[in-house]
Amino acid sequence: MGIKLTVIGGSGLYTPLLFDAIINYKEKIDFDEICLNGRTESKLEKVAKLSQNLIDKSDYDFKLTYTTDCKEALIEADIVLNQIRVGGMKARANDEEFPLKYDIIGEETVGPGGFANALRTVPVALDLASEMEKFCPDALLMNLTNPASIVQQAIEEETNINVVSICDLPMGVLNKIAKLLKVEVSEIKYNYFGLNHLGWYTGIYVRGEDRTEDVLDKIEELELGIDVEWIRSLGIIPLPYLKYYYHHNREVEKAQNKDQLRAQELIQTSEEIAKSLEDNPEAIPELIYQRGAIWYSDMIVPMIAAIGNDKNEEFILNIANNGLIPGIDDEVIVEVATIVNANSIRALEVIEVPVNVKSILQQEANYRNLATKAAITQNKDDIIQALVSNPQVDNYDLAYQIWDNDLK
Repeated sequence: MGIKLTVIGGSGLYTPLLFDAIINYKEKIDFDEICLNGRTESKLEKVAKLSQNLIDKSDYDFKLTYTTDCKEALIEADIVLNQIRVGGMKARANDEEFPLKYDIIGEETVGPGGFANALRTVPVALDLASEMEKFCPDALLMNLTNPASIVQQAIEEETNINVVSICDLPMGVLNKIAKLLKVEVSEIKYNYFGLNHLGWYTGIYVRGEDRTEDVLDKIEELELGIDVEWIRSLGIIPLPYLKYYYHHNREVEKAQNKDQLRAQELIQTSEEIAKSLEDNPEAIPELIYQRGAIWYSDMIVPMIAAIGNDKNEEFILNIANNGLIPGIDDEVIVEVATIVNANSIRALEVIEVPVNVKSILQQEANYRNLATKAAITQNKDDIIQALVSNPQVDNYDLAYQIWDNDLK
């Protein structure tokens, strides 16, 4: 019996890349059915037709279905991929815009914007998990929806669903490291730890040789947006999202002076993609490839293959801490190296956290713990307590003002 994969948010314009990744993956995966679930039938139908066209041209013969009924989509699912964006790109645009008036970075996972995203997304994610408990209680929920770690922690605290969150950012940096070292990414072994969008590589090894210093010597080639002397001083390689912490004021100024924020760019791109699909509904528009959406090809499909083919494969994933990183509460979701097979997702040992990043890691972890509680309760006091603990919000008065003006 093959896998039934259900995609929640399956009407997304990038969804055909999932099928492209499946067809081009190095191993065949035994699918029985892939079901796309979306809210808008006309948009869902277009995405499904393009995806079916890709299947028809391949060696695969599994069934592709689509429906606007979430319950129907979930029945007998083995894996559920959650890629919804609650509020759409317009809500993301607001997340990026409103913090800037307080001289705080606007972003969909960082700062008050990320928290606003959590407040509207967690209730929807909990509804999905509750429906899964009824219709596919044994399924694995693979979560792509941001802010991923807060969404996952809420699901783990409020339901019995087996959930893991996936982010392509660590893999994106590892791909750049492989290019810098002129090796295949499969040749690299690494030490990695952190939280989603807040992680570090502390060791890079190729065929048993420590190449960390080689990477640090040419760190500017990775284009992480972080001062290269600071990275060399740390002695470890941060994910690019750390620029919002290490260079917060600089990033705020850049955002305030930009003609167009990221969400607005994506809205424009989505409109162009939709028009391309109208003109040629049988081919993936080049604009989709240009975004560099590697989450399907580099993470989602390889992980489904590891599960379906029962192979022990290593992935950087988000799971509950449970003592993996000292100084962080057990329930907080951390991002670490894991081994995945048909029966389990097992974390590998995390090396000791360098002292020069402990404080930022622990502060962000404590914030995410409080933010999860607030997103579940939607209570004013919980919301303000989470805001006060956010690394980008430095006092109660400001937190109250943000709640009163933008989160109430």
